[in-house]
Amino acid sequence: MNNLVRACLTGALLLAPNLAVAQQAGGFGNSFGGLQVQGDQPITIESNQLDVDDAQSVATFSGDVEVVQGETLLRTARLIVHYVRNAEGEAGAQPAAAGNMPGNSSDIDRLEAEGDVYVKSADQVATSNRADFDMKTQIVVMTGDVVLTQGPNVATGCRLTINMETSVAQLQSQNCGGGAPASGGGRVRMLLSPGSQPNG
Repeated sequence: MNNLVRACLTGALLLAPNLAVAQQAGGFGNSFGGLQVQGDQPITIESNQLDVDDAQSVATFSGDVEVVQGETLLRTARLIVHYVRNAEGEAGAQPAAAGNMPGNSSDIDRLEAEGDVYVKSADQVATSNRADFDMKTQIVVMTGDVVLTQGPNVATGCRLTINMETSVAQLQSQNCGGGAPASGGGRVRMLLSPGSQPNG
């Protein structure tokens, strides 16, 4: 049975405030500042299936996963959420209230998005085969056919590393952790359309 599973997470649960891809080259305007997740806004996760392993503190959403927070949208085939249970989440605690992570969790440790990863906010889009979000280090790594777009501007590579605290990003086309080089022949490629750079 293909049931739709909904979980509404509130507070600072998913990602970290102000995820921004700082693309230093001109033409991308506002340094991909629109690719942000606000920690103070509710988050909705929808999928065809949800599997929870509370002993391992892992929740796996699979099948047309869609995550929405404000104007930010994440789509992927599978989302694995590694959470840390707080003191109330230990054995013998009250069951989690509706909308909370299993185990009455208040902290997300790590997220793994696998398969056709798509992130959109305003006119900015990032796609890849996989994305890993480490909440402790505040580092996001997108790998496999990475494509960044803003309006008519496009940048491609095989590995994008983003520091969510500093909003600094690095796009690579080689040495991408054993994966195939970027489809651009092993070089980062960028297409900037005339007139797309904002004035001022």
